[in-house]
Amino acid sequence: MNTKKTGTALSATLVLLSALLWGTLGVFVTFLRQAGFSTMQIVFLRAAVSVVFLAVIILVRDRSKFRIRLRDGWIFIGTGLISFTLFTVCNQISMRLCSLSIAAALLYTSPAFILIFSAILFRERLTAAKLISIAVTVFGCFLVSGLLTPGAVISTPGVLAGIASGLCYGLYSIFGRFGVEKYDTLTVTFYTFLLATAASLPFADFASMPAVFSSADWVLPLVCTFGPITCLLPYLFYTAGLAGLEPSMAGILATLEPVVSALLSVIVFHEAMNWQKVLGMVCILGSVVIVNLHPAKKSPKTES
Repeated sequence: MNTKKTGTALSATLVLLSALLWGTLGVFVTFLRQAGFSTMQIVFLRAAVSVVFLAVIILVRDRSKFRIRLRDGWIFIGTGLISFTLFTVCNQISMRLCSLSIAAALLYTSPAFILIFSAILFRERLTAAKLISIAVTVFGCFLVSGLLTPGAVISTPGVLAGIASGLCYGLYSIFGRFGVEKYDTLTVTFYTFLLATAASLPFADFASMPAVFSSADWVLPLVCTFGPITCLLPYLFYTAGLAGLEPSMAGILATLEPVVSALLSVIVFHEAMNWQKVLGMVCILGSVVIVNLHPAKKSPKTES
């Protein structure tokens, strides 16, 4: 998928599709944990299954997509180790030390980080529409996550880990933007997953995996669909979208993910839906409308 000429409308659509698919992550992870997989095993399987699928696609379509320049290795270290693996570790620490709601809310501070870095690195304009959208988005994510409800558990190390997860999550838009200016979407995504797989490999605890896989007939099919749906396709779509959007706008559009996640939680796990979640969803959807009504000009390309 060559994305260097991707238009803004198509780019926005691709990012929204990525958010829809990322929103299914919670459902998959819940069932995989019930099957007996650990957090790092889930991280490894998500990246490993995706990199295998993508390697086959590149082998069939165009093997030249495997080629990269060593001097650009920092881009893939950024996307694979920082924005994928380190993000996941920080997010899991925040979930363990704080309530799930706080971890989720802090994760979606990422659009603010994206805006700051985009202004510095890509000279994006800090327009009123962007600032309003990000403020409304963060507030909406806090509401959807349930952060403002009584009983939220707060831990200083957990909060710091949550902020770090938001930073790492947001940095994918920055590293990914540099990547798509130099390489095809398939190349950027393949090396992101390859490095993420290598980084999580030592912590995967392979000895316990056979027992989990054999525990039920549905485990193997779930793992095989888990990677493509929650990782391969959304990362391909999001990375492709970065070729035609400013990173800050892509970050705002991607916050449709918690709306999808919340709706699926109600449908699949019968979680309660209250006025705070509904208001939060309205805020997030409203921010998406704002950035689409006031699209900014595409930022200048970085030097190859």
